[in-house]
Parts: sequence; C-alpha cells; structure tokens
Amino acid sequence: MDANTGRKPLTGVHDVEWARLAPERGDEIPGLLQTVASGGAGSMEAVTGLYDILRHPGAGYAAAPEAARFLAGIACHPDTSAPGEALSLLFELVVPVPLAVVPQAWDTDLWRDEVAWAVAADPEQAREQYRQWCSEAPDEQSYRRMSARYGVLGRDGGAALLQAELDVRTAVAERAEALAGLLEGRENRRGMNSTAEWAASILAFVPEAADHAVPRIRARMVEEARRPDDSAAGLRMQDEWRKVLPAEIVALGMLADPADATATVALVGELEAGNLYRSFAAGCALALMHGERAPEQALARLAELGGTRVGFTALFNDAWPHPGVVEPVVLGYVALGRCRGAAAELRTAILPEALAHAGPTAAAVVGEALESVLGPRTGPQDAAEAMEKALTEGGGGEPDRLLRVLWAVAELPRSDWDEHGVGDVVEAWSLPADRAAFRDFVGVDEDEEEDAAEQAAAPAEASPQPKASQERPTGLLGRLFGGN
Repeated sequence: MDANTGRKPLTGVHDVEWARLAPERGDEIPGLLQTVASGGAGSMEAVTGLYDILRHPGAGYAAAPEAARFLAGIACHPDTSAPGEALSLLFELVVPVPLAVVPQAWDTDLWRDEVAWAVAADPEQAREQYRQWCSEAPDEQSYRRMSARYGVLGRDGGAALLQAELDVRTAVAERAEALAGLLEGRENRRGMNSTAEWAASILAFVPEAADHAVPRIRARMVEEARRPDDSAAGLRMQDEWRKVLPAEIVALGMLADPADATATVALVGELEAGNLYRSFAAGCALALMHGERAPEQALARLAELGGTRVGFTALFNDAWPHPGVVEPVVLGYVALGRCRGAAAELRTAILPEALAHAGPTAAAVVGEALESVLGPRTGPQDAAEAMEKALTEGGGGEPDRLLRVLWAVAELPRSDWDEHGVGDVVEAWSLPADRAAFRDFVGVDEDEEEDAAEQAAAPAEASPQPKASQERPTGLLGRLFGGN
C-alpha cells in the first residue's frame, strides 16, 4: 500500500504507454490523474475528462486497467484531499455493464478462461460464437452479459476490451485490502457521498474483496448494536459517523456467505431497529445474501417500506449505487432476482417504479420482468400457448401477477418501445412487438393510451397498477383470465 511504503500514488504514471492504449487522447491521462490527485479546483472536471477517454466500450477503455491502478492509489493515499472523486470514476470502470453483474456474481475463473479464448480466437469466429451464446442464453443475466460482449467484439480491438474489463477487476481486487481500509475513520465516513460509501459500492461488486470488507462491516454492525441507546443527544451526534452506512449494509449482503450467522443476526437486528432507510438496506442485504432462502420477514419488510409515502425509488437511492445511466431502483429490482420466486411478489410491486426510471435500460428491465412470470425466453411459439404454459408449468404461477407485469410493460411510453428496443424483447416471448398490438393484447383501451401519453410528458413517476381482481383485460388475455 502506498500509505505504508511511502510511494506516491502516481509513481510511474509517465512510464505507461498511454497514447498506445488510448490513441485519441491518451496523452492527456497523466495530467488529468495529477489533477485528480491534487484535489481542489478542477479535480471533478478532470474526473469527467478521464471518464470521456476511458468509458466503456470505447477504444480508450483499453487504458482503464492502468488508470484503475492509479485511481485506487490516489484514493487510498493519506494525502489525497478528495478520494471520493477518484473512487467515483473507479466504480464506473470496474462496473461498466452493471446489469450484467447482477443478480448472480460471475465465476471469475470461467470468465478468465472465456476471455483468454476470445483473445486467441479469430475475431469473426469469436463474434459468431457470442451471437450463438446470446441465442442460447439460459436466463436474462446471461443474455445481457453475452449481448454486451457481442457488441464489444463488433468494435476494432474488441477482444482487447474484453481483456481490459477483466484486468480492471483484477487491478481492483489487488487493492481490495487498501480500499476496505477506506471504510474506517471519521473523515472517510462524513457527509453525503462519502469516501466510505464509494468504497463500499466498489467492494460490493468485487467478490474477491469479501475477506477484507465483510469482517469490517460486520464488526461495525455488532459494535453499534452493543452501544447503549440512552446516551446523551450530543454524544449521539458526535458518534454519528460510527454508524454503519446503508451502502455498507448492501455491500455486506452482496459479499457475505449465507452461512455467516453473525452477519445474518446483525442484519436482522438492523431490519427491526426502526430507521426507515437502514431497515430497507438490511432487508435488501438479507435477500441478496440468502437468495431463494431469504427470510420471509425481510421480504415482507421491504414490501411494507416500499408501500409507504417514501416509495421504492427513494429507498433504493439512499443505499444503492448509481452506476452510469442505471438508476438504483433499476439495479435493485434486477439484483433482487437473486431470490427467484421467493421475491416474485415484491419485485412485481417494485416493477412500476423501476420501469418509470429505466430510460435506456428499459429493455433489460422488461426482459427481467417477463422472465419472472413467463420463464426464460421461449423462441417462436403462439402467444396463447406461452401464456398457458406459464400458468400451468410454473413460470409466473399466478394470473394476477402475470397480468400486473404485462400491464406495467404496456404502460411504458412509446419512446421506450421505439428507442430502447422494448418491442424486440417482448417478441422473444412470442408477444406482439408493436406497442399498439401489445396494448390491445393486454386489454389497455384507447383512453388509457391517451392518459399514458400525457404521463410520459410529465415527470417520471410510477404508473398506478390495476388490481387484477377488479379490472380484467379484454382480447386474448381476457379469454385466458376471464373477461370483465
């Protein structure tokens, strides 16, 4: 660690062939890193400049592994005045395709073998193989992952970009102990978007960091549970920084072993402690940690808190990271797929808000939603057959839930269908790809379509869902579920 060896965080920065790794603007990288390291005026602009050069999947991302090492060094060095700025960029580099890394963590060894094959293979052969893997993907996460890699391989030097993504993860994993150290200390834990919050968000997506991050977070939770509640108000204010952060709670859920009884007990205590946001984070952590065996009380608590005036979106915003264009409520909705059927009702309740904030990720959210009630992508078949199969063979299992999911998709604005590929996704389940035909299939009438257009022009909010027991669709779904 630089803090222990006396090395400066940018030692060797001019030894890297930045212009070769990022041909267009690579020569700017050393100066921008220096500005980030010095902090003060211009440092945030330097972060933005670096992001423009290094962003995935642009050609400059080949320089991301080297940049990640320096960014981690900057963040972990005791003389850095604003480590959160370096960490914010490091997060974007290490999680470039957020919806591909949830709900399940990747098998790093398998990933490494896959990248080695792609680098050695003929480019056209590799691209064709990924196209085939897309068509054969067993679930939506595999489809998103293979689709992203297929797109990367369509670029010049695509295999090198796949290697770079793996190398960024390796670079961060090598600094996991130092990054976990940023969870400690008053200065790291103060204020909004604190250093500790950024560090927790990064560590959450690096399974190799579990041995360094989990004991720290777990110990803080246990210590907090033992602290007397009757301390003076002034002392409570003074000790506020000692409290576990919602971002740390979510990270614990992402990283902890389900057999870790101490972590489970600590999370259950936080779930019942009464703080709205931290209770929600604890419920998420228990769901992520235990997956299909998530405690019923945790899932029920999440549904209860999401049903308050605060709503799911604000609750996710408080604890979950915000990577690029992916809103926290979207990331959380997809990540809770780790619970499979155990969280089916909860995810259906979250879906309207996730879709309302999906934007460019609408297709991914729709894919997750349809998979949750219809099972994996089916390929060409009759739509009525797909519905009946879902109801009789355990896809969604419940007509009301299936109807609510389809209704939420039907109420997406036309722009999402036209610009974000929603039609292509629903067609994979043999449903009408045209929005008007899909709405007719679900039973949304013309008046509701006009209302949806008006809502699309207003600030995005979750669309109210019909109660399936009170409002039944016409058309094919009407025959399946029963008419009005």
